[in-house]
Amino acid sequence: MSIGLALTFGILYWLATNKLWYGALHLTRQPLVLAVPIGIIMGDVPTAMIIGAALQMIYLGAIAPGGTLPSDEALAACITIPLALQAGLAPEIAVTLAVPIGLLGVLIDNIKRTYHSYFIHMADKAVEENNIKKMRRAEFWYPLIASIPLRVVPAFLALLFGVDAVTAFLNAIPAWATNGLSVAGGLLPALGFAVTIMVIGKKRLLPYFIIGFAIVAYSGINTIGVAVFAVCIAILQGNFMQADEEKSALSFGDEDEEGGF
Repeated sequence: MSIGLALTFGILYWLATNKLWYGALHLTRQPLVLAVPIGIIMGDVPTAMIIGAALQMIYLGAIAPGGTLPSDEALAACITIPLALQAGLAPEIAVTLAVPIGLLGVLIDNIKRTYHSYFIHMADKAVEENNIKKMRRAEFWYPLIASIPLRVVPAFLALLFGVDAVTAFLNAIPAWATNGLSVAGGLLPALGFAVTIMVIGKKRLLPYFIIGFAIVAYSGINTIGVAVFAVCIAILQGNFMQADEEKSALSFGDEDEEGGF
């Protein structure tokens, strides 16, 4: 693949994995979504969509507990789809190529989270100094810029030298390095759950959190099924809270009337 195309898809991977559009983050990194710009650049949107749909089936029910990736679907898409289009590979073969690439993305993500912790401390210090501009730079711009080489370079090299180079690189990584990254990545789900509990913060809502965790961990229901349950529970909870507020308002009105007599 040419240097220009490899660099373009490396930049696309960087854009897809950064929180530029936080609400749509998990959508922009999906293979089926990334297949559209990749197909436009490569000049074959239908084939790119077919390959992207095949890759999407791998990650359809995948979840990231605590934000920890089980596999990097964005890197798999940004490398596998262009290579498959260029080599004329069938979607079934492209799926097998995506697996080691996704594992490489997990290592990249763990490295990113490790050095991004420095910017968190920088933002905390800026808050203590009451420097809002510095805090915003530390929490958004510095991590965004610092992630450019970590995101762009691996995708660029993988596209330039092919999937065999990715596999060889993974095999060449010493065991102590991969074990260390795995341990660091294993701590992140606990941190994510702790942050979630802090956000929920109310004792009456904690049972919902525990129920959701138990459903995901033990039922085998995919993400879509869990999301349906979550939406229904949220609607019911909202209705119950609204009914309680109306009842309290009516009770307050009755007390006023009794006090008037």
